Amino acid sequence: MQKKILGSFFLLLFLSVAFLLYKLLTQSSEVKIEQAKYETPMPQSKKEEPNEKAWIKELAHQESREFFFPVNELFMQIDIQWPNIDKKKSFRLVIDRADRYSLFCILQTLSSLHLSYVVIKENKVPIIYVEEKSSKQLENVVLELEKYDIKSKIIEVWL
Repeated sequence: MQKKILGSFFLLLFLSVAFLLYKLLTQSSEVKIEQAKYETPMPQSKKEEPNEKAWIKELAHQESREFFFPVNELFMQIDIQWPNIDKKKSFRLVIDRADRYSLFCILQTLSSLHLSYVVIKENKVPIIYVEEKSSKQLENVVLELEKYDIKSKIIEVWL
């Protein structure tokens, strides 16, 4: 009995696949082929350029390039001498690691202590300069950073 059911199942499967292939192969498909015609472009009329753009043409046709490209860095030093302002020294904050979390903690600590600082990135390592009157006042920064497990020290530098 099972052989008859299995045989009829395979026969039915074979007939349905054969019918499907017959329908697919006897289908007619119409394809329209259209060819594009190539036309030469029409000559454009010359427009006179205003005098504002004339200098660009002159600069483009010059042989020598006597100009400089803009740069990414700008160094500016302003020496203002005020008679009543205490002289502040520059110190470098040397840290043991330079990942994002430790840099975030350092910057937040310096901001919370109201210290002026500059962060310079050289070779993927940030260099932090802090300006203060004495290094004793910067010992608070070292103590605060030890709370975040960041080992640091202060070195006086001449900028």
